[in-house]
Amino acid sequence: ADGISKHLLEIFEKKAACQTIDYEDDEVPEDEMAELDSLLVCAAADCVAEFASVFGDAFEPIMDTFLPHIAGYARPALAVSERAMAVGCLAEIAKNMGPGITKYAEALFPIFMDGLADKHAEVRSNAAFGVGAFVEGATIDASAYFGDILKALFPLIQLADNPNNARDNAAGCVARLILENADAVPLGDVLPAWVGALPIRGDHLEDMPVYDAVCFLLKHKRAEVEPVLPALMAVLKQAMADPQTLFSDESR
Repeated sequence: ADGISKHLLEIFEKKAACQTIDYEDDEVPEDEMAELDSLLVCAAADCVAEFASVFGDAFEPIMDTFLPHIAGYARPALAVSERAMAVGCLAEIAKNMGPGITKYAEALFPIFMDGLADKHAEVRSNAAFGVGAFVEGATIDASAYFGDILKALFPLIQLADNPNNARDNAAGCVARLILENADAVPLGDVLPAWVGALPIRGDHLEDMPVYDAVCFLLKHKRAEVEPVLPALMAVLKQAMADPQTLFSDESR
């Protein structure tokens, strides 16, 4: 792992051998070089995110090393592809680390919230997933921030289409908030818009938190569900008819 980490770090620092070759001006166009470099950094980010899944608790020192470098690519001044890569990588790390992500709350939460305000759907989509994964995995109570999160998610929930699965990831994030602390979610205001964004159409990994949240609300007989029950039943019927839909055992 140390050897791989060393080479990945070189890529993030743009010091890898393939990033330091001095090509002739007419040999490789500058825009093509930038695209290839972006693809390389994205591949390195994918590797780091997978490390979080493989190493479990032992990932923490690796995270300490890579976090500043990955977070640096989330800066607003950088290209959309780099911002999306950084936010997406950190979101996957949040999902894969589980409770271990708690230590990095102060570093990650502002990145995800800034990502939700980005102009580009790919960044917003990754940020929505990241916020949900963080709230689900962290051991701290994030309920005080639910209002800000929901306000940032609302434009995505209201989208007529689903660019870069932004609406799906926003719906999944709302579901994770409900599962984490339904009492901190203004269900009467949230459920009509949330149900209106369902069923999940593109990113079916979001099916499981969404329908787990539906089961939770029905099981606990939340009064706020009653006004949206007809629409919710239509959503469930549509979801069950879609062979791509993923249910947890409880949801099914």
